Amino acid sequence: MSAGICGDHNHPTGLNVALAFDMDYARWLEEHQWLVNDLRSMVNSQLGDAELRILVDGIMSHYDEIFRLKGIAAKSYVFHMLSGMWKTPAERCFMWLGGFHSSELLKALETSYAPSINSLGYSNIIPIFM
Repeated sequence: MSAGICGDHNHPTGLNVALAFDMDYARWLEEHQWLVNDLRSMVNSQLGDAELRILVDGIMSHYDEIFRLKGIAAKSYVFHMLSGMWKTPAERCFMWLGGFHSSELLKALETSYAPSINSLGYSNIIPIFM
């Protein structure tokens, strides 16, 4: 996955990383659809176990690729990955209905770090979360 470069600082920006991930994810989805269609047609064509095993291994390595891409993107811009903005609107709806709310992570962090955050004072907290 390629990361964008911010000016001449040679540091990837969160937005560029998010855009690069979105493009890689769209490419991955397209390839995934082709692989699944190939697998379906091969299952219906009565191939042997060895040939099917090759296709299944290919799909498994394809999933390894998306997990690798997600890991890279999460290290660079975790909020994009947690928000699910790279998913389709229907997938985001099901994530929400299924109980995943990324705001819950902030609440968990707040309770974990409450003593240290409270010692900073309210005026010092605002820059941390912006």
